[in-house]
Amino acid sequence: DVDEWRDAPRRHRFVHGGFEGVETRFSFYFPPEELYSGRLVQYLEGGMGGHEHTLAAMMNGEWLFDLAFEELGAYLVESNQGHFPAPGHGFNDDVENWGASVESAKFSWQIAEAMYGAQPHHGYVWGVSGGGGRTMSCIENGPEVWAGAAPHMCYSGSNHSSWSAEGYWWLQARHKLGDIVDAMAPGGSGDPFATLTTAERDGLVAVMRHGYPRAALSQLWQFAPWVWGLLMQAEMSPYFDDFWNTPGYIGHDEPERLQHLLFDLTTTVKEVVMASQLGVATLAGRLASAGAVSDMSSAIRLTENVDDVTRYFGARIEFLSGKAKGRVLPCTQAEGGTLVTSIESHADLFDDVEPGDQVRVSNREFVAWCHMYLHQLDLPADGSELDPEWNGLSAWMLDGKPIYPQLPSTGAGAGGGPKGHSGVFEGKVIHINTTCDSMVWPNGAVGWTHKIVDRQGDSRHDRYRMWWIENSPHGDPEMLLPAVTNQKDGKKWNAELVSYYGATSQALRDLVRWAEEGIAPSPGTTYEFTGDGGVVLPQTAGERGGVQPVVSLTANGGAKAEVKVGEPVRLQGVAVQPPGSGFVAYGEWDFEGSGRGMERVSAETDSETLTLDATHSFTQPGTYFVTFRAGGHRDGLKGQGLAVENLARARVVVTA
Repeated sequence: DVDEWRDAPRRHRFVHGGFEGVETRFSFYFPPEELYSGRLVQYLEGGMGGHEHTLAAMMNGEWLFDLAFEELGAYLVESNQGHFPAPGHGFNDDVENWGASVESAKFSWQIAEAMYGAQPHHGYVWGVSGGGGRTMSCIENGPEVWAGAAPHMCYSGSNHSSWSAEGYWWLQARHKLGDIVDAMAPGGSGDPFATLTTAERDGLVAVMRHGYPRAALSQLWQFAPWVWGLLMQAEMSPYFDDFWNTPGYIGHDEPERLQHLLFDLTTTVKEVVMASQLGVATLAGRLASAGAVSDMSSAIRLTENVDDVTRYFGARIEFLSGKAKGRVLPCTQAEGGTLVTSIESHADLFDDVEPGDQVRVSNREFVAWCHMYLHQLDLPADGSELDPEWNGLSAWMLDGKPIYPQLPSTGAGAGGGPKGHSGVFEGKVIHINTTCDSMVWPNGAVGWTHKIVDRQGDSRHDRYRMWWIENSPHGDPEMLLPAVTNQKDGKKWNAELVSYYGATSQALRDLVRWAEEGIAPSPGTTYEFTGDGGVVLPQTAGERGGVQPVVSLTANGGAKAEVKVGEPVRLQGVAVQPPGSGFVAYGEWDFEGSGRGMERVSAETDSETLTLDATHSFTQPGTYFVTFRAGGHRDGLKGQGLAVENLARARVVVTA
């Protein structure tokens, strides 16, 4: 239904359409003929999917068009992956997992042949999060379409108890987040439990033992997917009744310990808020601002509130009067007096809700869910021992048996992959995971890797790599994290973390070389897990491998410096590229850790090591985190496109 030339984010022929009788819709982005070299690159949206306009609207997305058009000679493909946004969609069947993506790609061949005179000779697919999981399905089931795949940050293990443990942290310890973050920041005490009460310590240790990445503690906050299906689960599972009425559950045994956490409020709606009015500080607002979704009735404000509005998160919202009477929704984000819900939870959102409608808000189900991790260890169904990535769960076991009543096992087991993932494929795969991902934790991201090892053995080295990317979160730091954390200044996140876009660029470049020329990419990153679920990467680039530079920074020779106003601080940043992965192309300084402008220093020659010295003095008292960022590129100084970045920080305490 659309076929036209567009100039943004750069010149391309845009084609949009769909298939009759089904929900599948697609968008294609064809470069001018002189840039085309016979390839397609397909992007799979994360989460549940459901949109086919994310690429053109993607914030800071010019890099992907530049990579595809200028470097790879490819056109871009995306689809809504077979469905419109609605609760429960995204992983229901083969159509949503890979079939709609296959057919969209195949139809693009026809237009490519009409435009360029030939169909593409190779195709490549990549996606993040839920799109990463579906990328796995695509490469396993669509060998005729894709020669290579780059799945990113896709949860391929069991996460039932993990998210509940994170919810328990939220319930108990969210008000101590500042202390936790400061303790674990460079130059901090290293003890995140120092100022916590007993209950708060229990909350933090629960989420960490389940594998929450230590380096991502600053991202702990509300996470909407925790509660997307909560109310439906509460209707179906006897657990939510047992928790309050059966011996062995704290809700029955010691309900007085939970009273200060519970609330049940009946009030009226003050106003309905559209997604476009929320701003990018909420997930719904970010999607609306990016054009990925049309404007929707995503939030309400109430005439009466509880003392701490963040307590609304996870609550059950039930309308008692008005046109929406009887509708029940979860609160998937609560900040600033606004209660947000999501399309993944209820297709009607707050449609037909009007000011003055009576509403009941209660968090009884959420409090029960936050304790579910004690009762859903999801142990291996065959009675085998826990995998090393998950054996932090032994804290809630004795002599190999759970100490609390257990819900039936899902059968996924520790490290098990999603339904339908076999670990067998014909193409080349570079699997990317990040160590600062607060949404897909490292110990849950390796389930597919386990299947590949089991099914392919040593032959996997001919077609599979996994690269860890240090200091990178689940999405673009500046755009995603203000929407899902309590730090709303995206620039501050830009000073603390790096984007994975450079790693994505390198993975797609290397997939082309590997699939078409037989040039193998860098080896996978070396890693191990602790007994408490933490991921550990070797400290040196030679031991670590992969493609990301290893970066360090000192201030006056250490991780922390204490100086007076105006007194210069000696800074030294060092970046080392893993052997055979290219060269360090540049270093960047952000002396005050604001994320607002980096001072770049280019390397003088191609070298695997870059050392930069600098001095800086501060004009105001305070605590500053200096950032040193470095970028490495396979082709060094002559490299085109984004580099693979990493960073290090140092604390500077400035007194008058």
